[in-house]
Amino acid sequence: MNVTLRGETGTRPLTGILVDTGATYTALPPALLEQVGAFKASFIMDVELADGRKVPASVYYAAIAIDGREGPAIVLAFEGAKEVIGVQTLESLGLKPNPDTGKLEPTRPKGVAYFYLLCRQKP
Repeated sequence: MNVTLRGETGTRPLTGILVDTGATYTALPPALLEQVGAFKASFIMDVELADGRKVPASVYYAAIAIDGREGPAIVLAFEGAKEVIGVQTLESLGLKPNPDTGKLEPTRPKGVAYFYLLCRQKP
């Protein structure tokens, strides 16, 4: 799996990163996001970790590409963060894990998707 992080000033390959379907958001160390010039939000969020601890996390916006599919991602950053790709990023890229093969598979055609439903109400 080829994974790349892209920000305003650069790109960086992410090697050995885990896909965690129990994580909503992608998590990366702050220094990595600063290196590529990811956009940092002006607020901090408390994040609950798998062991029940809550830690303050900075919120960043960046582009993540996996196997030729690129899309926007919300990335949480905090000291000691284990690098994981969360389901929000997978959804953005139109990917899902296949538990039988251990690989990611497409859920839709490649490209950024924006779907909406136009509902008409009867008078």
